[in-house]
This record gives sequence, C-alpha cells and structure tokens, in this order.
Amino acid sequence: KNLGFILDSPLSFSPQVLRLKSICFNKIRKISKMKPFLSTKQIQCLTQALVISSLDYCNALYIGLNSTLLKQLQIIQNRACRVIFGLSRKESLEPYLQKLHWLKVKERMEFKVLLLTFKALNGIAPAYLSELLKYDSTCSSRSPSLFAPSSNSTFGQRAFATIAPSLWNSLPNDIKQCQSINIFKAQLKTHLFKKCYPRTLR
Repeated sequence: KNLGFILDSPLSFSPQVLRLKSICFNKIRKISKMKPFLSTKQIQCLTQALVISSLDYCNALYIGLNSTLLKQLQIIQNRACRVIFGLSRKESLEPYLQKLHWLKVKERMEFKVLLLTFKALNGIAPAYLSELLKYDSTCSSRSPSLFAPSSNSTFGQRAFATIAPSLWNSLPNDIKQCQSINIFKAQLKTHLFKKCYPRTLR
C-alpha cells in the first residue's frame, strides 16, 4: 500500500478497486442519510468532495484497467449520481451525469493522463515524465504527433510511455496545439464530454 493506493504484484488493481468501492459506498450511504436536511446542491458538493475525489485519486494508474474492474469504478460514480438526484435504478443516468458535467470514469482517467502529457511536453511536469515522450520525426509539423512505442506485454501497454502518445495522437490538432494549460483543459474536457455522450450531444 503506497500513499493509500494498493499496488498488488501483478498490477491488476483488483484489491484497490474493491477497497475503494467499499469505502465509497460507505460514504454514499452516510450522505444519503443527510438528504432530508440538505439541498440537492449541498448533496452534490458533499458527494464531489467525499466520493468523486476518492474516485479521482491516482486515477491515471487505472488506465488500461480490464473492463470488469472499470465497470466497478463506474458503478461508484453511478451510485453517487443516483443519490444526488434521488434516482431509482430504472431511471437513465446519462442526462443526470451530463447535468452534473461529469466525465465518466474512463474519460476521467484519460483526462488525467492527457493533462500530464501536456505538462510534460511544455516543461511543467517532472523531468522523468518529459524524458519518456518524444515527437515523431516522420509526422508533419502541422500535425505534431508523439512517437508511440509498441509493446506486447500488458504492463508495457499500460505504461505512460506507451499510453500517453496513443491518447495524445488521437486528439484533434487544435487541442494539441494549445499554448495555455487552462485553454487546453477546457477544450479537452469538451472533447471528452462529447466522447462520453455521443448520442445526446450531436
């Protein structure tokens, strides 16, 4: 266990996800008991501070997580959303997740990795991260892409040196060419938000 994050030997993160789910569900149960005394906005603030912050903690490490564990993390976010709005299990969540302006769990991970990538490319990240990224010399200067090393191992495919270039190269050029970190974050969230909810944001 490192800084509150469980690292198992195969790096499956299964013990970490199960522990996080238990902790978050316990927090959600306590928040739900406060609903009669608080407004929806207050419940939202509590949920974001106590549950979503836990879900986001070190979430870049979850990138490449298997679909079963990824679903468990999404269940946490879904439960949090249902508590805020008092939704039944049968009600569709997507309109309410959009109302909260929440990216889904997978896109939250991608946001974190891409933000680290932007910082690394612009000299505002630790040197050990910047050294892992190199521009692909075969690409046009108008469409700067990163060299993406190939890997056949699961560990290698989830490594920052592999996943960061892959995610970065998939971004539209106008986002990759942002000079300001605040503009980059705003445009990136809009891009990932549309990716989360393609059926309703056309």
